[in-house]
Amino acid sequence: GIRYGLKVDNWVDERRDPEKSTVAAAKYLKDLYDRFNNWYLAAAGYNAGEGRIDRAIKKYDTEDFWKISKEKYLHTETKDYVPKLIAAAMIAKSPEKYGFKAIQYEEPVRFEEVTLDAPIDLRVAAKCASITYEEIKALNPELLHWLTPPDHKEYRLKIPAGVKAKFQSSYASLSPEERLGGEKVTVEEA
Repeated sequence: GIRYGLKVDNWVDERRDPEKSTVAAAKYLKDLYDRFNNWYLAAAGYNAGEGRIDRAIKKYDTEDFWKISKEKYLHTETKDYVPKLIAAAMIAKSPEKYGFKAIQYEEPVRFEEVTLDAPIDLRVAAKCASITYEEIKALNPELLHWLTPPDHKEYRLKIPAGVKAKFQSSYASLSPEERLGGEKVTVEEA
């Protein structure tokens, strides 16, 4: 993932972000196709790694995935991966033909992004967006902790569509301590 621009550190693992990881995976698969000029070998390389497929091609002196898969060099998982991928593509193209009827497709998750200039406790962010902690975590699966990354100058947090103005207003009214989950305390002299 890192090779394709995904950030992975102690706070964020963008391989867990569905959009970013899908784009990275597609780029990787395209690069594998460009390397092998064959979709079956590209898919096998995606599963096993391009180096292993390069070695298999050399070892068996063939670029035919099906011939290579009959040998012992590739793991069973990779040998099965390509046919399963083909089957999934065929089913996705014509689900009714394969017995999948009345499929209830889920609506895409609708969200907006807000750029934060300081870290925020996700429980506080959830309150600013009028949602639960679990919902804010689900929208931001790349976050590994309860806090947005403190070392990022700006962080783009996903929130439900339609609440951006409310979120920004609530966020702007918070002190730095409140953003981190602390409460404002007023001390009066006796």
